[in-house]
Amino acid sequence: MAKNWPRYKWRVILSSFGFLFHLCTVVLVLVLSGGIGEGQAGVVFFIDLPLSLIVLGVPQVGKMLSGPFSYILFFSFFGTAMYAVGGWVVGYFIDLKRISVKGENQ
Repeated sequence: MAKNWPRYKWRVILSSFGFLFHLCTVVLVLVLSGGIGEGQAGVVFFIDLPLSLIVLGVPQVGKMLSGPFSYILFFSFFGTAMYAVGGWVVGYFIDLKRISVKGENQ
């Protein structure tokens, strides 16, 4: 693992930041509010905009999220995964750039 750490360092760090950001901003608000209220709806809509657009655009998903429990579960799981994957992708490109710059300097 120590040999591979420099290769995956930024991917793991940014993926963890994305995971923690979503956990602290959306999941915590959803769980504490019980998925009910306008305040949490605004937070979820803007922070999880791609997921919100999927819910608005695909009628079957909207029907599936009729209860507060399914709503909390959907946005908590898929939103957190979305931010973690986004962090991983950004970290991948940072690592890729570091490797190419390191190769040019040698």
